[in-house]
Amino acid sequence: MRKTTTSSIVGSGRWAKRQASCFLVFTLCFAACSSRHVPVNLEFVATWDGQPLQCSESGVRLTDLRFFISSVTLLDSDGNERALELLADGRWQQAGVALVDLENGAADCVNGSLAMNSRVSGITGTDEFSGLRFVVGVPFDLNHANPLTALPPLDDAAMHWHWRSGYKFLRAGVATDGDGFWLHLGSTGCAGTVQNISGCSRPNRVLVELADFSPTTDQIEVDLSALFRDVDLDDGVRSDCSSGPAEVSCAEPFSALGLEFDEKTTVARPPSQSVFRVWR
Repeated sequence: MRKTTTSSIVGSGRWAKRQASCFLVFTLCFAACSSRHVPVNLEFVATWDGQPLQCSESGVRLTDLRFFISSVTLLDSDGNERALELLADGRWQQAGVALVDLENGAADCVNGSLAMNSRVSGITGTDEFSGLRFVVGVPFDLNHANPLTALPPLDDAAMHWHWRSGYKFLRAGVATDGDGFWLHLGSTGCAGTVQNISGCSRPNRVLVELADFSPTTDQIEVDLSALFRDVDLDDGVRSDCSSGPAEVSCAEPFSALGLEFDEKTTVARPPSQSVFRVWR
């Protein structure tokens, strides 16, 4: 029979304490690491008057809807900002910017592409959400870099404005049987050339702030009826806006996006945009 000594009992106790301490440290580290890597998916949906909008429908139809988003932050339950780290996927996202594509290249969206993407994915440091902020646009440095060497999604030639030395932040359009309107939004008044832009007099990036938003239960509505609410779609003229200061047709859509188009226009800029909303 083995004799149990006091030293062996003490040693066993110390070993048990070490095991418990190690387990506690591991548990705390795992919890901390887990809380810093909460996966988040943001889902977008195109609408017209509260109903999903597609490329082939009766009445008003979608002709285009593609846009970049960046500077994504979520608000936790205490109102603190938590940045959403975008995950590079080799197609729709890279660190810092993502492309949402809600057209399918069919019917009235013939100038688009078959591939679609309604989701932006990333990781953040909380799983308790109270709001969302993001920018419709490409960050300045990426916007004016060389598009020929850009990584996805900035390698999409259809989203680049060579003559403006930057990207189209938003392509959006609708059509009726005899009318239509499309908008291309991007920075204008930029001084310099690609890779050597010193600044832009009209950056035209849209700040979106959505209160009472949770990515686990809500989607983000892109309401084109709000974007084009003050555009006459019954005048039989297919018109457009390319963000140029000489295009008076831009005034109303810019107002809906919360952007100042031209100080000489009579359309007032609202304090915030009205196109992107919480969709439940």
